Amino acid sequence: MDWLRGMNGVMEYLEENLSGDISYGDMARMVGCSVYEFSRIFSFMAGMPVSEYIRRRRLSQAAFDLQHSRERVIDIALGYGYNSPTAFARAFKELHGVSPTMARQMGTPLKTYPPISFLLTIKGVSAMEFRIQQMDSFQIVGLSGLEDPDCGNGETLTPLWRRFMEEYDPRLYGGGGQGCLYSEPFCQVAAYSFKTEGGRMRAVIGAQYRGVRPEGMDLETVPAATWAVFTVGGPTGYPHVPEAYARILTQWFPSSGYRRDEAVPNLEVYPAGDVSAPGYTWEVWMPVKEK
Repeated sequence: MDWLRGMNGVMEYLEENLSGDISYGDMARMVGCSVYEFSRIFSFMAGMPVSEYIRRRRLSQAAFDLQHSRERVIDIALGYGYNSPTAFARAFKELHGVSPTMARQMGTPLKTYPPISFLLTIKGVSAMEFRIQQMDSFQIVGLSGLEDPDCGNGETLTPLWRRFMEEYDPRLYGGGGQGCLYSEPFCQVAAYSFKTEGGRMRAVIGAQYRGVRPEGMDLETVPAATWAVFTVGGPTGYPHVPEAYARILTQWFPSSGYRRDEAVPNLEVYPAGDVSAPGYTWEVWMPVKEK
C-alpha cells in the first residue's frame, strides 16, 4: 500500500534529520496528502502528535550522545534544535527526570523512545459512508489565518478555532443580533490548504458566502472540484477527527480509484447541533481526481 510505504519513509526521513531541519511539507508529500491530513493520520496511528514524537526521539538520542561523547551540553542542545542550554535542560529533565549533567554519570536511569514503524493490520470490516459530488467554485466568509500543523491534535481548540468561536461564530449564526445568516448544507465550514507557508498551513473557518459579509470577515475562494464526501458519526474533536482522516487516507483512497486533488483544500462541514453529542454527524469533503 502506498500510504504504508510513505509512512515508513517518513520514519526514515525523521531518523536521518533528528539533528537537522524537519519539514512537515516533505513528510506530507511522502504520504501524498496535505500537512493537515498528515498530522491527523500520524496522530491517530502513532498515538501522539508529530511534534511530540520528534521531541521524544531527539531527547532519546541526546541521552545517548551525553553518555557516549564528550561534546559540550550546549553543542548537543544546539544539534537537536534547542537554542539555549536552559531550554534543553528543562525539556531533558521533563522527559528523563534528571538533568543533562546527571545523565553523564554511570548508573543514572534514563528513558528511550525507539523509532516506530507502521505495519498492515487486518481488522473487522466497518462501513464508510460517502458520496461523490461535483461543485462549482464558491467562497467561504469567516476567519482565515495560518495554523501550526499539529494544532487540533490535542484536547483543546486551535487558536484559529478559538478566535472564530469567540468573535466570529455569533456574528454568522445569530449571537450578534443579525439572525442566522447561514444554514444547511454549509452551516459551518473549515477549509485546510494542501500547501504550506513557512511550515504552517493556511486555514479558513466560516460559512459558504451568500452575499452577506459582516465587517472584518475574510473571503476565501475554493476552486471548482469533484469531492468525495464522507459522513462521520460521533462527536468532533480529538481523537475522532484524526481517526476519520486515518480511515479515509489508509482505507478508502488505496482501493477507490481516486487520488487527492492537491490544488484544492479539504473541507470539514459541521451542521447545526451539539458537536459533542454521540449521535452527531459531520462531514469531511476530500477533493479527488481519477487515477
